[in-house]
Amino acid sequence: MIRSTVQRLAVLLWATLLAPVGSAAQGTGTLSVTVSAQQTGVALPYAVVALPERTLERFTDAGGRATIIALPTGSYELAVRRIGFAPYRGRIVIEAGIVTTAAITLAQIPVQLTGMVVRPREVCTNPGMPDRVREPAVYDIVELLRENADQFRLLTSQYPFRYATQRVLAALTDSTVFVNVVDTLVAGSQSLGGYRPGRVVRDQRDPRGLRETTMAIPGLSDIAAPSFIANHCFHFGGVLTEGSETWVRLEVRAADKLRSPDVHGTFFLDSATAQLRRMELEMSRPDRLPRRLMGIRAVAVATTFREITPGLSLVDRVCAINWQKPFQGRGRSHPVELQQLVAYRFDAAPPDAPIVSAYDAPAWRPRTPLRRDVLWCDGVGDGP
Repeated sequence: MIRSTVQRLAVLLWATLLAPVGSAAQGTGTLSVTVSAQQTGVALPYAVVALPERTLERFTDAGGRATIIALPTGSYELAVRRIGFAPYRGRIVIEAGIVTTAAITLAQIPVQLTGMVVRPREVCTNPGMPDRVREPAVYDIVELLRENADQFRLLTSQYPFRYATQRVLAALTDSTVFVNVVDTLVAGSQSLGGYRPGRVVRDQRDPRGLRETTMAIPGLSDIAAPSFIANHCFHFGGVLTEGSETWVRLEVRAADKLRSPDVHGTFFLDSATAQLRRMELEMSRPDRLPRRLMGIRAVAVATTFREITPGLSLVDRVCAINWQKPFQGRGRSHPVELQQLVAYRFDAAPPDAPIVSAYDAPAWRPRTPLRRDVLWCDGVGDGP
């Protein structure tokens, strides 16, 4: 009896070893998801369809569709999210050789403006996400901001791109911006971001080996990082009418526990679509700059975004001013940097987006004066 049992076990073992890989028991299937708005039934492009257990994420196309092929059979958690909508979580079962379909409807998150209290900037002693019970509307706005950042993270990780910006280095006096340098910068999407709490001012070496000090501005993908959330406080800052849109202001302040320079800021989101339209940042704790930089009174940076296809944006313009302290009772010129997106090219295009686009470059010329009103970040932060 023992011998017979051993023989049967040996036969089963050989049968297992010789079974072809990818047989029905280990087959694969396909997942097809469509995403639409619950209130209107309109398809939602650039919703994120994710299978967290397999770390898979896909954007939906203009028809709200996303397909994931060659999924091993089994049960998976399905997560779907889209800027401005409440996320969905559920489970789906993938069967061998079968296309599993899922029609997901997402409920829009209305930005509740009525009853919200505008709070002035104040000290930040309790950083982190707003309390969901005491400040539900502010909590929702921060979540919408994080969704913008997370969408951009997915874009740069799955659809790398290179972009060109025309840059101006200039000096601001009382009424004139005098242009010193005009050049074109070309960079890759992987160079964006890199925020570290209390470490936005950094020393590095330029191509000639000389030390230079830079301000590492938090990129859009940084805003969703736990380290950014954990070191800032968030408040409702009122609304702004811009053309036909109503923008919600979210005020952000660096935590007092950060004893070295970081950033305060204001984020403007379209109340109808929850898309981020503008970002204004200023340096916190300029009094803690290194001694060689003590002539700087404030640093202000403003960024706007260009929608390259409905629901998907890239950085369009950047405006930065280093405000200097007066010297011996006299005014000083203030260094200025302007950047304007002039072209981009994806390695592979996102759904329904142009793989490459070019835009008109500004008519900036070296050694020429410009009117001060070209500085659309002039009033950001601690200005003149």
